[in-house]
Amino acid sequence: MNRLLLYLLLLLTSGMSIYAQENPTPPPAPVPSVGGNVGAWFGTTTYLNISPLIGCKITKQFSIGGGFTYNYYSQTYSGKKYISTIYGGNGFARYLFLENFFAQVGLDRLSVADYTSPIPNSRAWVNNILVGGGYRQLFSERGSFVAAIFYNINQTPLSPYPNPIVQIGFNINL
Repeated sequence: MNRLLLYLLLLLTSGMSIYAQENPTPPPAPVPSVGGNVGAWFGTTTYLNISPLIGCKITKQFSIGGGFTYNYYSQTYSGKKYISTIYGGNGFARYLFLENFFAQVGLDRLSVADYTSPIPNSRAWVNNILVGGGYRQLFSERGSFVAAIFYNINQTPLSPYPNPIVQIGFNINL
């Protein structure tokens, strides 16, 4: 009786294996995308922002990516010019729900001027953990504009962005 059950079990499991081998479903290929943010204003205050990114769509709804950020800021005050730069890298994970809405979590690691240090012109690395979401509007089969709002849950006196953080950019699927 035990031998009969063993043969039956082997027969059933081998049949499942053969079926699985006959109908393989390959995982979807990741889809790379590029995008980012660019911003500027000029006058007595000058601000430049360049934040390119590269991402990869893992599934239809889930994507990950990263990039770098560079900000230049100068202001003339009482005849003296003040200049500041911010630079660093970032990474994110985004989940698309409904058709055009997404939730996102990200980490920005930025080098900023350390105004709290007694050493002149010193810099510090600041980690910003950004949580939020947004909306994307397709403008072609492969491209979309993106508007998002985030909250830095690791806000410190050196964090360069006040809460909430509003971002507007674009994505192009390659």
